Amino acid sequence: MLVDPSMEELLPNVTCAYELAVLVSKRANQLVNGGQPMVADEAANMVSLACREVAQKKVVRVEGVLKKDEFSVPLTKEAREAIAAEKRAREAQEAYKREAMQADIAATAEAEEAPAEEETVIDAVETFEVVEEE
Repeated sequence: MLVDPSMEELLPNVTCAYELAVLVSKRANQLVNGGQPMVADEAANMVSLACREVAQKKVVRVEGVLKKDEFSVPLTKEAREAIAAEKRAREAQEAYKREAMQADIAATAEAEEAPAEEETVIDAVETFEVVEEE
C-alpha cells in the first residue's frame, strides 16, 4: 500500500488518477530496466521511488505521443555494463555461428568430392571383374 507520498500529494501533479497510475507505471518500468533515479532516496521498491519522483516534480507528463527513439532515459553504470555485456555475447554467438556455417560448407564440399572418387574406383573394379569372367 502506498503511504508516502500520499495520493493527495501526488494528484495535483496530474489531471486524474488514471494519468498518475500510467505516469508512475512508466517511470517504475524505466527504473527497473536500469533508469537512473532522479531522487537520492533508498525506496523499498521502484514504484515507491517513482512516486517520490512525481511528488518532487522530477517526473512530469509530456503531451502527445513519443516514440521510443524520440527520448532517452539515462541509465545507471550497472545497466550500461549489462547492455554492453549482452551485446558482446550476441556478437560472439553470431561469430560462432558464422564459423560453424563455414566449417559445414567446407565439410560438405569435401564430402561431395570424396564419394565421387570411390564410385569411380568401384566402377573400374566391377568392369575388371566382368572382363575376367568372360
